[in-house]
Amino acid sequence: MRRPNILYIMADDHTSQAWGCYGSRLAPYISTPNVDRLAAEGARLENCFCTNSICVPSRATILTGQHSHVNGVRTLEDALDPERDNVAKRLQAAGYETAIFGKWHLKNEPSGFDYFDVLHGQGRYHDPVLWEKGRDWQGEGRTCQGHSTDVITDLTLDWLGTARSHDKPFFCMCHYKATHERFYSHERYRHLYEDVVFPEPEDLHWDASPRGKVFDGWPLEIYMRRCLDYSADYPPPELEVEGLETPAARSATYQKLLHDYMRTVAGIDDNLARLLDYLDRAGLAEDTVVIYTSDQGYFLGEHNLFDKRFMLEESLRMPFVIRYPREIAPGTVTDDIVTNVDFAELFLDYADAEIPASMQGRSFRSNLCGATVPDWPTAMYYHYWTAGQPVRPSHYGIRTREHKLIYYYGLVRDEGRRSEDCWEFYDLARDPYELTNHYSDTSYAARIGDLRCRLDKLRQECGDTSDPVTTYSVQ
Repeated sequence: MRRPNILYIMADDHTSQAWGCYGSRLAPYISTPNVDRLAAEGARLENCFCTNSICVPSRATILTGQHSHVNGVRTLEDALDPERDNVAKRLQAAGYETAIFGKWHLKNEPSGFDYFDVLHGQGRYHDPVLWEKGRDWQGEGRTCQGHSTDVITDLTLDWLGTARSHDKPFFCMCHYKATHERFYSHERYRHLYEDVVFPEPEDLHWDASPRGKVFDGWPLEIYMRRCLDYSADYPPPELEVEGLETPAARSATYQKLLHDYMRTVAGIDDNLARLLDYLDRAGLAEDTVVIYTSDQGYFLGEHNLFDKRFMLEESLRMPFVIRYPREIAPGTVTDDIVTNVDFAELFLDYADAEIPASMQGRSFRSNLCGATVPDWPTAMYYHYWTAGQPVRPSHYGIRTREHKLIYYYGLVRDEGRRSEDCWEFYDLARDPYELTNHYSDTSYAARIGDLRCRLDKLRQECGDTSDPVTTYSVQ
């Protein structure tokens, strides 16, 4: 059987709450028909997580199959070494033609790709500037007219349809800037959801401390301030909160966030249809693995937060759907724990290519076919490295099917707090939305002790063994 093509499509910050197929509180109010189509025609991962919820590190992990401390990309300021082994190089060696379009964000010129046309850094939503392979990476890029989501799809389709060699299988990465803040959609979506009032999360108006949270986080009031101070950079209409008390102002900010955000989602979903339609027309649908995911999750008002970074579920979870008609049964749902460290090995498995010992994950190809490997991991390890901001402290932790334990060591190192005051524990079976920190609840003492031991073991297995309080000063 011919080895399949691989079309890997990834958005930025497109969190699972904003995917209809994940059935969140927003599902009855939103429309993501093409995302949902992929889930219906293939598989949806229920427990897919990132190991460092921030854009640059997540992308490096996906390419290298390694945790941040191994591949050297711990924070937004780090760059991926072009000399480092990556999955694109491995697929090239296995006879695949490789290409990447859209958001790159890893600082140095992409390596391992036969062709690329990518943004430097975040790029912009309108008339994006891209750098094509062969163009001076340190020089000026070229401006492409249009909205970035449309432009990136156009470039991907051009390569798939005419520029690539048709006698090799392909590995194509299509990376959208959307849905990254500042959520500027194409004009054609500007009135979408105009009459919709999105339901608020249960804890939008709760304070953190009465629920045992050890820090306040990155609340919606910060987003509100940005919208007011830089209103020209955010899509219309402008946020109007003058004269409103805190609850009303927070609610208004939440509605603006949701409306702007979901309008950028609509652009992605429509462009997914264009990509899927091409595969159908070209007779490639049966022989192409199609993946749609996001580089991490995102808070949409839960815990009165926005942005990502934290190990709480909305940020930690990577929504992930995959279609491969030759192997994956329609409507498959997989609840095995998978992380972005595993993606590279999945790609190599499909390509029947050698998987290097330097990669730290495992292919989940058999899991997608309903055959979970007997010794499949039952826990995952997370480490967010960036230091220097007490509202977003460095932390690491463990997540199992039913529990989560997080150690915010940045509060010890940067704020001088006692270590025992910087832990959070959540019983996900009883408290799936992580409303209450039960770390100090003596009835959980045995469970927490067990998780601390498992966390230490995971850190050893991943090779992340230094004491972060005394060793790390990553900014």
